[in-house]
Amino acid sequence: MRQEEMLRQWKILRRLEQYRNGMTAQELADEFKVSVRTVYRDLSTLQEAGFYFSSNKNEKGTVYLLTQDSGAINQIGVGPSELLALYLSQGILSQLRGTVFQEAIDRLMEKVSEVLPSSARKYFQELEASILIELFSRRNYQKKAREIQAILCSLRDKTILKMRYFSPNRGELERKVDPYFLWMMGDSFYLIGFCHLNQEIRTFLVDRIEKAVPTKKPFTVKSGFDFRKYTSESFRVMRGGEEEEFELNFDPRVSYLVKERRWHPTQSLKTNPDGSVTLHFHARGMEEVRSWALSFGDMVEVIKPETLRREVQLICRNMMDKYSGD
Repeated sequence: MRQEEMLRQWKILRRLEQYRNGMTAQELADEFKVSVRTVYRDLSTLQEAGFYFSSNKNEKGTVYLLTQDSGAINQIGVGPSELLALYLSQGILSQLRGTVFQEAIDRLMEKVSEVLPSSARKYFQELEASILIELFSRRNYQKKAREIQAILCSLRDKTILKMRYFSPNRGELERKVDPYFLWMMGDSFYLIGFCHLNQEIRTFLVDRIEKAVPTKKPFTVKSGFDFRKYTSESFRVMRGGEEEEFELNFDPRVSYLVKERRWHPTQSLKTNPDGSVTLHFHARGMEEVRSWALSFGDMVEVIKPETLRREVQLICRNMMDKYSGD
């Protein structure tokens, strides 16, 4: 019940933040389907938490406005939305504990706590506890704090980065890289830059960087490099192989899952008469598409490309052989 109340109070706060001319208690009650008395109680709770209100009379009656020149909002120069985003960022960046990112958030939170009334801090902490942010898996980036700091130094100074990198195919090699971007995708950090060893732009998983040292030698970003275009060419992260045309047909049982998300910038969706959905897109990175398709089990059929279809068929046969003795 308390969680429901806090979420409603937060929505009221957001509405008054958006409607600078104010809203009546009846308008708020109608929108959130509660009684006017409940709205008055919510406004009182929010005021006790450090968010002050004023009231004016107009043709609609008495309207309530979120006061902008007093209270917690003015003290730190941000609104309720920014405050909640700041509190939630602690959970989002929890896997980066021990790195410069989490340290920066911790310092910022300390400064906010110094000026934010204890009632407002308590309110946001309770609201934060009602909104859970959890990643499927967590990588330990605390052990990569030095490498991340070295990457950031090279990014800042536009200097070449020397690093020792482990590749499953080539083992551990010394490399020089012109760092372009530090990219967080899913639960992982990737370094995108020009690799002097391969003489091309590559994507490196930060977890596999054994050692990184910034140099004093400057570099220039390759002419015409477009980060968005570069990342959109792959299905997720890896860019192995040539661009392929993919077509997958999903069973009606999972068609709603496919429709709920945008899987690739080039995708098109077709709903079939039997309720199945056909997904079509162009991308690089056959291995990632294969792993993703197999995660749907027998509820997906690979139509194109033929090479991927044959790979999935072989994997299914091998799985059948492994379980045939049961």
